[in-house]
Amino acid sequence: MVRGRSLRCVLPDCAAALTTSGPATPGAAAKAALRERIRADRSVEPLARGAARGVRLATFSTALSERSESGLAGFQPTNREPDVIALLRAVHIPVFLPRVTGVTLEWVRAQPDDLAARERRGIPRPTGPAIARGAEIARLVDVLLVPALAIDPTTGARLGYGSGFYDRLIADLPASVLTVGVCRDKDLQPVPVEVHDRAVAAVLTESGLRPVGAATVDTP
Repeated sequence: MVRGRSLRCVLPDCAAALTTSGPATPGAAAKAALRERIRADRSVEPLARGAARGVRLATFSTALSERSESGLAGFQPTNREPDVIALLRAVHIPVFLPRVTGVTLEWVRAQPDDLAARERRGIPRPTGPAIARGAEIARLVDVLLVPALAIDPTTGARLGYGSGFYDRLIADLPASVLTVGVCRDKDLQPVPVEVHDRAVAAVLTESGLRPVGAATVDTP
């Protein structure tokens, strides 16, 4: 069982440099190729396997609830991302969901329909008024779940979809917010890194919840 602040990241990698723009780099090309491969693999994964993973992820709701004294920032899974809906319904604290606005994320309090079990495609649009924008969500939560295509469990390097929403968000968050990357077990692997990329502090997969760099996995 994970308790208290045992998942706090102690690696300097968890605070990387600010986002920069420029020509394509070898790292960008490697990330694009890895994205394509993982998205193709997810698209053919049996739905039953994804559902079973969601049931397993929900068993970590207590551990995440105990880590937070206020609330949890989650996400609505789409395009075969790990299904965290059952987990979000099971936590004992308020849940907030992101909604894309411009180049940032705004946050809404999760409503029952937002946490309904369904197959989602595209970018979800949770309902309700925005109550925080970007890193302002730190006033309301202690834990942030971050969707990922892949995560390096030794460094916390995360492969996202390339838009940079979560890299910009993590860059602005205070250290008091625990960033937990969520992916499949099979997507734990080395990840190419660019200067603007931000690492997560902990990793959640169907096999367990662990701090970055940990040799062992915490189970319910």
